Order: sequence, then C-alpha cells, then structure tokens
Amino acid sequence: MHTSPEIVVINAKLITLDPNNQNAEAFAVQSGKFIRVGTNREIQSLIKPNTQVIDAQGKSIIPGLNDAHIHMVRAGMYWKYEVRLDEATSIQGILDLIRERANNTPRGTWILTLGGWHPSQIKERRMPTLAELDLVAPHHPVYIQALRDMGQMNSRAIEKSAIQATTSLPAGVRIGKDTSGNFNGLIQGFNGQVLALKAFPSLSLDEKIEGLKLVMRDFNQAGITSVGETFGIGVDEADYEVLFETWRRQQMSVRVGLHFPTINYPDAKKWIERPAAGIGDEMLLLNGLGEGVLNSVGDGYFPKQFPISKEAKEELQQIIALGAVNKMNFQLHATLETTMNAMLDALEEVNRSTPVNHLRVTFLHAEQITPSIIDRMKKLGMGIQMQNRQSLGSDQMQANWGHRAIDIPPVKTVFMSGIPMAGGTDGTTSSSYRPFISLHWLISGKNWRGDIVRPTEKLSREQALKIYTQGGAWFTWEEDKKGSIAQNMLADFVILEKDYLTIPEDEIRFLRPIMTVVGGKIVYQKMSQP
Repeated sequence: MHTSPEIVVINAKLITLDPNNQNAEAFAVQSGKFIRVGTNREIQSLIKPNTQVIDAQGKSIIPGLNDAHIHMVRAGMYWKYEVRLDEATSIQGILDLIRERANNTPRGTWILTLGGWHPSQIKERRMPTLAELDLVAPHHPVYIQALRDMGQMNSRAIEKSAIQATTSLPAGVRIGKDTSGNFNGLIQGFNGQVLALKAFPSLSLDEKIEGLKLVMRDFNQAGITSVGETFGIGVDEADYEVLFETWRRQQMSVRVGLHFPTINYPDAKKWIERPAAGIGDEMLLLNGLGEGVLNSVGDGYFPKQFPISKEAKEELQQIIALGAVNKMNFQLHATLETTMNAMLDALEEVNRSTPVNHLRVTFLHAEQITPSIIDRMKKLGMGIQMQNRQSLGSDQMQANWGHRAIDIPPVKTVFMSGIPMAGGTDGTTSSSYRPFISLHWLISGKNWRGDIVRPTEKLSREQALKIYTQGGAWFTWEEDKKGSIAQNMLADFVILEKDYLTIPEDEIRFLRPIMTVVGGKIVYQKMSQP
C-alpha cells in the first residue's frame, strides 16, 4: 500500500463520478495518480511530514474537465494579442476591454479578438464600428471578429492590411466599402479570417510555443485539464511542431488527444502509416485522423444537402479500410442528417469486409442526428461528440434550418441511448472555450443570451459533467485512466469557488475554479492554501 502521498486533499465536497465511492470527502495523490479516496480520517492517516495538505474547506471538487473537440494549437498562434469577449454584454464593455489593452501595450501592437463571441449576445446586437475602435485604440491596429461571420478593423489595421476595394478575396468573403468606395474595415464570410491574418505579425516557433503555453494557462484557469485537438483551418503542417516541441520540453499543462486533418487518400495514408495510433504518453497521445479526412466530404450550417459523390465515397472507404488495419481512430465533421447518413453508407460498406467497430469512429457536432442514425452508429461501435455551437449560433441555425433547428442537438436523446458521448466547445473561434458556458448550455437548454432553444433536450448536472469527463476519455481509449476521482486514476481535478450541484442554474456558466490540478501538479491556483 502507498504510504507517502505527495498531496492530500481533505474537507471536500467530492463529486467523484465513481459509483463505488460517492460519499468520499478526501483523497491522496502520489506519482500523478489518486492512490486512495475516502473519509477525512482515512486519508489524514496517510499524511507524512513532506505531504502537501490542501484543506478544501467544504468546497466542491470535480474531475478535470475534458473538452473533447477544440482547436487549442490554432488559438495559441495569436493568443497573446487577443482580448477575449466571451462574456461581453455590451458595446461599452467591449470598448472598455480594448481601451484597457491599448493603454497597457506598446503603440503599434495588434489587438485581436478571433471569435468566441457574437453580437447576438450583447444588448446592442451589433459589431463595434470603425469609429468606435479608432476612438479607444487610435495607435493600435485592431481586428474584432465575431465567430466566423464577420470582422471589423480599425483604421490602423486597415493600413496594415493593405486591403483595398480591388483586392482579390477568398471564396465566400465580402468586404465593406465607405461612401467613396474604399475598404471600411468590415470583412464578412467564413474565410474572412484567412484574409485578415495576412496582416498579422509573423511569429517564430518559440513565439508560437509561448502562445500555446498562454492558451493552456487560460484553459487551466477555466478548469480544463484535457482536450481533443484537431488543429483546424489556419494551421499548416509545419505548425504541428509547435505542439510537439512544447511536449518535448515537458511544458504541457493540458493533456492532448491528437487527430491529424487530411485532404485525400495519399495524405491520409502518410499519417496512418507514420505514427501508429497510441504513440505518445499521458500528456500527448497521437490518436487518429480528423476532423477533416477528405476535402470533398463535409457540410455546414447551410441547408444545402452536401451529397457525397460516388468518387468521394469510394475514397473515404479506402481511407477507413486502411485505417482499420492500424486501429486508427477517425473523427468526422458531420452536422447535417444527409451527411451523416452518407458517411454511414461508406462506413457500413467498409465494415462488410474490414470490421471498424474497434476504431471508435466519431461524428463531430451531429446537430441533426436522429434515432435511426444513432442505431446505425451503435452497430459500428461509434461515438458522438457534441459542442455548444448553438450557444452563439442558434439564430443562424434557425435562419438556415427552420423547424429543424428546434430542440437540437438532441443531447438528452443521445445520452439516454447509451452511445458513447463527449462534450466540448469547438472553441476558440466557433464558440467560447469556457467549459462552464457549455455545461450550462447542456443543462439549461438556453443559448448565451438566455433564450430556450432546446425545451426538452436537456441533461442533469451530473449527466453533463459525466460527458465532460468520463465521456471524453472514451474517445482516446483512456476511460480506465481519467474522468473520475478514484483509486489509480490520473489525478486531474478542479476545486470550484461554488458548488456545481446546488448553485442557481444560470450561475453555472460563470462558475470558476480556485485550483486546477493535472497529474498531481497544481497548474492554476487562485487562492493560497495552508
């Protein structure tokens, strides 16, 4: 029996998620794992002179939170320039944050907000104007982007960007013009950030690593201890080294289950044959391919059917069949019912000759999933990851999908089906990265501004917490390693300022940790401990 723990936590209200130990109030940690969970008396008997004792003083403690689908590496690229507007409520509040940053950074330094908020969440329901941004940051280039819908530059940023009325624009991007026909700083369209970032500072590898460490710091401060990473739009293959080098330097404070995006069969073959799934350690696990696997297969919020061509279906089948040989996990971007059914056609065809039910193939987003799709997925051993994109995107979903936007995604239906399920945000651009905003969305059925958008499809607080902890661990084959406060599990836990189970429902989204621990190491601490 272990007798010399490095950390002992006592006097806690533990939400262990361990059905065999639901009334515990203390635990001991050694070598990065929980070695015992029990009563204060049982755990205090293990304390030695070199043991760090943390008195939780009755605070609520939960397992570390796992955002199963987020783009952390991409966020790190410009995180040090970002002013986050995730909890903004007014134009004045936004301008105050930008003014404060401008007053505390050298002139000429970029000030950015790259998504994670939307005008629908603030009382004015609009973007800051060019004039307003010029007023609060006249000497700094500023670019404020709302999700991927639109962005607004100030005059300094317009100068830096060199964008003109005649500039060639990425597909689907539009720019605003003033009464004289000149670019006025407004950029609209999903690829707008691609246009804007051409003006952003060039960064060295070390600068990108420092940015990634800043993101992990803020994730820890929000209670995140693990993520599923799929890189995403804007991250080149050369940027993968940012994550790998941070890991080599042993500077990770968030565990990463990694998936490589690919565009076609030769690209997928390269990653399938190079790093076998499972290589890595408890901080960085190479897990598979996704969320893009094939460029010609995908969908979005729009009502278009996005059929998969015969050629694309055959290529997808080739990729999955090859991956099945190497136990390669696949995470597939699939929003629309039509897309999920078409992908299932391809998966079922492969499964007839090469079983895939050991791969843990995943549908990401799945807003329009149906019971029949769930049944088909179960037969293939698949899982579902759902993110709170609806928190800020409910208006767009309603406009594009009409009646199909009611009571979706069906989080309760999916949870009650028993199919493996994980929570997350798809942050930091398409949603806020803050996990308690997503947990509130799962529980309340409300979008950010408080409208009920899922009247019946809601989870209990414990159900929501389970998919944000134990649920996420399944997708990286780690359900026996993390996700609960139990003996021999990784010692990832969060001490909360208020009780998650009893605070008023609408306060959940503002819940904050006072301490976050990853593998027995304190990675965030708000208040000193005795």
